[in-house]
Amino acid sequence: MDFENPLPVLELDTDFIEIETKDIFTGRFKIKNTGGGVLKGRALSRLLGLNFEPEEWEGNNQTITYTWNPSRAGAQIGETIQAICFITSNGGEVELPVQAKLTKMSIITSEGKNISNIFDFYEYSQIHPTQARRMFTDSEFYMLLLATGYTYIEVYESLHKDANRERAMDNFFILSGLKGRTKTEIKARNLEFSQKPGDKEKLYGNFLVKKSDHGYVDAPLTLKNNAPWLTLSTGKLSATDFNDDFIAVVNFSIDSAKISKAYARELVVVGADDSFSNTVEIIYRRRPGLTARLNKNTYRYSDKGTIEIINNTGELIKVTPFCKENYIRFSAKSFAVEAVAEIPFEVKLGAFMSAQMFFRKLPYMKTIIEVEFSSPGKTYKKNLPITVGEW
Repeated sequence: MDFENPLPVLELDTDFIEIETKDIFTGRFKIKNTGGGVLKGRALSRLLGLNFEPEEWEGNNQTITYTWNPSRAGAQIGETIQAICFITSNGGEVELPVQAKLTKMSIITSEGKNISNIFDFYEYSQIHPTQARRMFTDSEFYMLLLATGYTYIEVYESLHKDANRERAMDNFFILSGLKGRTKTEIKARNLEFSQKPGDKEKLYGNFLVKKSDHGYVDAPLTLKNNAPWLTLSTGKLSATDFNDDFIAVVNFSIDSAKISKAYARELVVVGADDSFSNTVEIIYRRRPGLTARLNKNTYRYSDKGTIEIINNTGELIKVTPFCKENYIRFSAKSFAVEAVAEIPFEVKLGAFMSAQMFFRKLPYMKTIIEVEFSSPGKTYKKNLPITVGEW
């Protein structure tokens, strides 16, 4: 049986060409084959003064450069010319609308970018923010706004006097409808730290704040409850605190010597709004010196278990478990624990007690395991309730 090979499929990375310039303008778009085989085709201009290079190509990935010469097109200042160009190929045909306007003026940047309107300027600022800030206050940019009939020219005259150019440009783009207000997002809103008892070393941590775009940020950092034990590396985030990925790192330290209790909590507010989404919760816990717990809640009449011991005192301690009921049996009378240990025990009823349980028809029994912790000059006891039965 014969099979046909997959046919080429033509695809462009744009569906519209818009040109606004005072001089010759050059742009690019890409063509690719999303099907099989090899794509072959032509780029046909139907706009006087607009040329494609190359006009013919063969290959599955191709960049087409287009150049519009307004003098060859016979365009007049302020005139907008529209046409339909065609990209034909063995993988189909695409109609490509073109709109070209000859503006009164434009600015050519040192990178060769043609700035003919505020849309060009906004795109340029995303790639070259430092250069755009310089251009924003230049008289040539003011003349461009006048030439293109910028609606809010009086507001611009006020904004460009602002010494904080980042803030001024951000408000300019918001006013022009090119962007919304820059927002911040906290990457992790809950951070928890713990220390052994007696440890007075400072603890250090950080949290990340991400902003939505290149826009201006002036976000104060405040402690909601003014906790004296928490110190932030900065009291405000500005645009210079964010890296190329729009992320800023806020460092902080915890002074446990200023925390008298075993637990402390503080909220860091990012920005003027103290809503939940704009806060970071920082929790400090001082771990208990000694912890003892059973590995299960209930045990059968014939079972094995452990007492889990956690020693945060930094000393070697002696642990002595005891149960008055002889059906709870330990392998030794006492155990030495340096940090963490599991003390095994066995639940085993004798024959006489088993008979008693049978005749009394008791489904379960409850008792207490006493755990004594001791070190030179110190003794501490804890009772662990234990339930034994058949379930």
